Amino acid sequence: MNIIDLHIHSTYSDGTLTPTEIIKLAEENGIKVIALTDHDTIDGLGEFNDCSSDFVEKVNGIEISVQMNDFNFHMVGLFLDYQNEEFKAKIDYLKQARIDRNKKIIDKLNELGFKITLEEVEKIAKGEMGRPHISQVLLEKGYFNNKNEIFDKLLKKGAPAYFDKFRYTPNVAIDLIKNKAKGISILAHPGLLPFKRKDKRKIIEELKNLGLDGIEVFYSEHTPDEVNFLNRIADEFNLVISGGTDFHGANKKGIALGTGRERNLKINYEIYEQLKEYHEKAVN
Repeated sequence: MNIIDLHIHSTYSDGTLTPTEIIKLAEENGIKVIALTDHDTIDGLGEFNDCSSDFVEKVNGIEISVQMNDFNFHMVGLFLDYQNEEFKAKIDYLKQARIDRNKKIIDKLNELGFKITLEEVEKIAKGEMGRPHISQVLLEKGYFNNKNEIFDKLLKKGAPAYFDKFRYTPNVAIDLIKNKAKGISILAHPGLLPFKRKDKRKIIEELKNLGLDGIEVFYSEHTPDEVNFLNRIADEFNLVISGGTDFHGANKKGIALGTGRERNLKINYEIYEQLKEYHEKAVN
């Protein structure tokens, strides 16, 4: 069976493998289709497309941070025309907002006595910087014994060095993906939304009314029961089904490319074919 993985992160956001390395890993593991969906950036898609493969089919993607009312979630965009100028400008704004946030975090850490510099973090990050890279510098300088301790004490929401980041609203994110980049919009890992199922259903219905195309039914952290529930929701609201591992390399230990946690995922190529057909009809 040909399997697919439509939710993957590289060194251009908070993953530990380059796009080229991800494609090679996909070839080695017989993964037929992969989508690069880095957080709030399309910087890795150039390398992603430049890397040729006789086996792996590539999908241009992104994972956009979104705020709706008083909670945050993620929206995956697939089949993107990422060279669209309006799309690029809006994503560049997110990139700058992320840079500004990192500077605030580092300044606060220095105030708290943890002496690290932006340059030290940049060397580790290679691409987009984020809290995982900041925590790595803290770890390497001997301030803490593990990253979990760093996040708990300093970097998680509510901790002394935490600063919230700028996020687009759902309607802006959906417009960017669908109307600017001519892609399709997918609600990422809806099973992780911190709500009861009746409330998740309401949120998905509201997003559908804003133009949402589909939901990520198959995901590393979704239980079989959650998959069944999300399949029913997709059917009820006529949403397309997507899936992916949320692979980050060493930054998310236990999540394997293409097969997820404990190799519990095998997303059929047919899902990709359905998404591709839906996309072709949507843009034509």
